[in-house]
Order: sequence, then structure tokens, then C-alpha cells
Amino acid sequence: MFSATMPKKIQNFAKSALVKPVTVNVGRAGAASMNVTQEVEYVKHEAKIPHLLDALQKTPPPVIIFAERKQDVDAIHEYLLLKGVEAVSIHGGKDQDERVSAVTEFRAHHRDVLVATDVASKGLDFPEINHVINYDMPEDIENYG
Repeated sequence: MFSATMPKKIQNFAKSALVKPVTVNVGRAGAASMNVTQEVEYVKHEAKIPHLLDALQKTPPPVIIFAERKQDVDAIHEYLLLKGVEAVSIHGGKDQDERVSAVTEFRAHHRDVLVATDVASKGLDFPEINHVINYDMPEDIENYG
């Protein structure tokens, strides 16, 4: 069994299903790069989406925003579009064509912001990202953008 990430559920499954499993760790989960500046801003729930817009106006694109719930991804995406922000969104509730189209537009710099659940953090690489915003704090360190 091979996996780029090993959430607790997968670790427990491997221990129960495999004989003498071996784990190879590369890097450290939750270890921040020395080249990354991290900030935490506490915002009241009702002010979170408008606060995002303020943050985006101070941030050059491209930007990824991670939210925990599909409903939040959709709400953020709609709000940003209404405010004139060039945004796309992806989550597990969208079909494959929609997700591919959104990622393609974002990669091609036709859209400034990608709003996503952690589905986007699995297997996708965007090397030129200026900012990653976690709308919600992830419950699992492995999902921390």
C-alpha cells in the first residue's frame, strides 16, 4: 500500500490488514517551510466572507482558499463572483468535467482565485501560488494548506 499522505484511518487500516507493514516518512506532517509566512486572523463567523474580500484586495493572485464544507465553498465562490473577483471552485460534489475545467482555468491564470475543499490539496500542485487562505482551520494537520 502506498499513499502520499497517511491519515489516521489509513494507518489503522494498514495495521489491521497488512502483515508487518513498513512506513516510510519523508518530511514531517505539519512542518512549515522556512520560506512561508503564516498568519492567523480571528474573525467573527458572520464577518468571515466579507473579510476574505478585504484580504484578497491586498493579495496579488493567484490565491487558493480552502474551506471544510462544500456549502461554504459554494457560498464563498458565489460571493466572490458577485463582487467581481475572477474565481473558480472545486469540491467533491462537482462532476469531474467541472473540476477539470476549474483547475485548467486557474492554472492558465484565467481565474485569480480557486476556492476548494481539501479535495484540491490531494494530488494537485500549483507551484506559483502567492497565498493560501484557510477559511476554516482544518481538523487534520495533513489537510493544512
